Amino acid sequence: MVLTVPVRTGGEAVRVHSRRVVLRAALGSAVALATLSACGSGEAETPPPPDPLTPFYLDTVALLARYETVIAAEPDLADRLGPLRDDHKAHVDALYREIGAPATPPQPSATGQPAGAETLATLSAAEKEAAAAAHAACLSGPGYRAALLGSIAACRASHVEALS
Repeated sequence: MVLTVPVRTGGEAVRVHSRRVVLRAALGSAVALATLSACGSGEAETPPPPDPLTPFYLDTVALLARYETVIAAEPDLADRLGPLRDDHKAHVDALYREIGAPATPPQPSATGQPAGAETLATLSAAEKEAAAAAHAACLSGPGYRAALLGSIAACRASHVEALS
């Protein structure tokens, strides 16, 4: 069944419009009104909420800073810890690109911590916690981030073994 509406336009012949034409015109008018009212509302747009990976990103930056601290305190460990630190730099960069973090990523700064075996033990404990956090983030994150988070989790698990 076809529904049409006869429309007279000032003494001219009757013009018939289909239901689709009438509905499209009504929908187009509604969209135009909504767009115009949104433009002139004067209300500031609320910023989007921070990415759920932001805390993970900041923890990764902090872990990188711990490596920098240990290497600064014990330069003879640089050969052993340098590749692990470089992995964390790559993680920071990848997470930065993924979540669209602030304009410039925070740079880790080396802070004074005790040197020697205690520092390695502290770093090992931090790496264990970070590996567990990466594993949890991989399991709870959205599927499109699984490859990134899974590779970070695997890398951190290997770091735990390397520091043991």
